[in-house]
Amino acid sequence: MKYVCSLLMFCVLLTGCVAEEIIDEVPILFIVGYDQGEDGKIKGTISLQTFDPNQEVETRAFEAEAYTSKGLRNQLSGLPKPISIGKMAVLLFSEDMAEEGIIDILDSFLRDPAAGRLIYIGVVEGSASELIKNEFQYLQGIGPFLQNLIKQSVEYGNMPENNIHLFDYKYYGDGMDPVTPILRMEETEVKIKGLALFDDDKMVGKLNLDEMFIFALINKSFSAGLYELELPDGEYANLQKIKSKVKYKVENGNTDPSLNISVKLNGNIVEYTGEKLTKEKKTEIAQTFEKKVEAQGLDMISQFQKLGIDPFSIGDHARSQTRNFDFKKWDERYPDLPVTIDVKVNIGESGIID
Repeated sequence: MKYVCSLLMFCVLLTGCVAEEIIDEVPILFIVGYDQGEDGKIKGTISLQTFDPNQEVETRAFEAEAYTSKGLRNQLSGLPKPISIGKMAVLLFSEDMAEEGIIDILDSFLRDPAAGRLIYIGVVEGSASELIKNEFQYLQGIGPFLQNLIKQSVEYGNMPENNIHLFDYKYYGDGMDPVTPILRMEETEVKIKGLALFDDDKMVGKLNLDEMFIFALINKSFSAGLYELELPDGEYANLQKIKSKVKYKVENGNTDPSLNISVKLNGNIVEYTGEKLTKEKKTEIAQTFEKKVEAQGLDMISQFQKLGIDPFSIGDHARSQTRNFDFKKWDERYPDLPVTIDVKVNIGESGIID
């Protein structure tokens, strides 16, 4: 897939000729998307923004198809001005591109000193090109919007941390595999729909939004946003300011390994659909949440074992806790690794009247 680095190489070629960049004159590249083209070609789409002296923003999208990087670069060589990639924020791949492998493209960005190290990566359900070209109602442009959407979801929502540097680290590291957000274009807006699961650099599965939340809680110590919990009686409770404290313990890493994950959760109830939030009801809510996290967490790990992937970095935990750790033996035992998850939920002050 060495031919898929084309758009970046095109941008590097142009920016290398510019000694001084003036923001009112140089188009800013915020987002790049890759799709499978026709007849085995690769389709690349870029979105450029130019700021005029009145600080109004003009956004334009360009796309091209070619079999090779040079051919794609030639297709885009008609752009009138050099491009700055220093503000590059989001790199998108269609699902079929992600299933083929994306590390060659990522490496080309990582090796370029002009590109940032915190570029977000996303997989698009559908066409990355159509998502980029459809500006929707976002006045700031689709690139800055998606950058903010993913950033806010990581900092204040229920999404685990992700960026190009972290993907690269988990790709090359032993005992771990990367994940990225999944995006979908829905009528007049773009939404995050879950997590894409990778085996090295190839997408092999996905988690929905509910599973993504549980993943984030178990993956490592985490602070989450809101979560709606269904109770056995059909009522619902909304939990807020959820914090998890997670500890992985691997026993006998080189011989007969087993894993225990301890998850301590704290959260507040901000809404309850039942008649009265009693002390007994709080206890029921805590126990229901404990059972849900444990059950979904075990199901998730079983799915990962069947796929031969390790998004929780269990192998890396085993390495750090085992003297003279042997990854070859670990890889043989990982699919049948016994796992237990102990979850303890503490419900703090509620934001509703008891």
